[in-house]
Amino acid sequence: MKVRFIINPSAGPKRGRLAERITAAAREVFLGHDGLFDIKVSPKKGAIAELARDAVRLKFDFVFASGGDGTVNEAASALVGTGTALGIIPTGSGNGLAGALHIPENVRKTVGLLKDGRVREIDAGQACGRYFFSTAAFALEARLSLSYDKGFISRRLRGVFPYAPLALIEYLRYKPQLVRVSADGESFETRPLILTAANSDRYGRGTLIAPEASLDDGLLDLCIAPRVNFARSLGLAGRLVSGTINRSPDLRRIRAREIRLSGMDEWTVELDGEPFLWNGAVEIRVMGRCLRVLAPHPPAAPRPVE
Repeated sequence: MKVRFIINPSAGPKRGRLAERITAAAREVFLGHDGLFDIKVSPKKGAIAELARDAVRLKFDFVFASGGDGTVNEAASALVGTGTALGIIPTGSGNGLAGALHIPENVRKTVGLLKDGRVREIDAGQACGRYFFSTAAFALEARLSLSYDKGFISRRLRGVFPYAPLALIEYLRYKPQLVRVSADGESFETRPLILTAANSDRYGRGTLIAPEASLDDGLLDLCIAPRVNFARSLGLAGRLVSGTINRSPDLRRIRAREIRLSGMDEWTVELDGEPFLWNGAVEIRVMGRCLRVLAPHPPAAPRPVE
């Protein structure tokens, strides 16, 4: 077994401490077994994908990405369609895909999945020529991500805490535009407050946009909510946190393989926590079971009472 660990030094604990913890956990896994592992620290943005592709070329069995959602996306994108499986050591502020896969945040337990976990195949979404594995957002949620990424508060205070004041500011600023949606042949127009194509059930940190979404069903859940009054918007936010937004009468969900968004010259887009600007129509599609991922076994079903 050959395993590569890639660390994003800007996410989570200091890289020296993290490298030591990964080394100790990996040695425990490899004790008495043939194999090798190495640890690489990404020197810059974009290098994570290069290190992952290099691992594929060298026939590594697993590539662990240690960082947040952006780090995981970069490594996973390089592993799509290969035999090398993705492992995740979640050290970011969102950890969306890790949460959807029920991967523990404890380094020892996460690396220990090499012994007691399983490799499963999951879908990948594509939008704007890039992969996403959790969510692709195109309305207020994307604007909020961009504000968080560039904001004065979040540059000084990382984590989930800056989101509340930023969400209020962006909500008050946001003016929904008319969007034309085509999803597997069904077409309509909307002015969305929320417009997200979900491969997994969540954005991150337990914020569930599509509680019934599946990572391996070959479908995306397109979740749309219109601009509503402030009280109902607060209700939507509460349901995102409580995992019950699928029960909201203000949410429309469409399950589709191919989606097209048009009507705007410029979009604010967020894929797996990484925001950017995009010009022109947006083409979205799903690729079925194209990424191998190391994850825990599902919990055993409770035994019936006799």
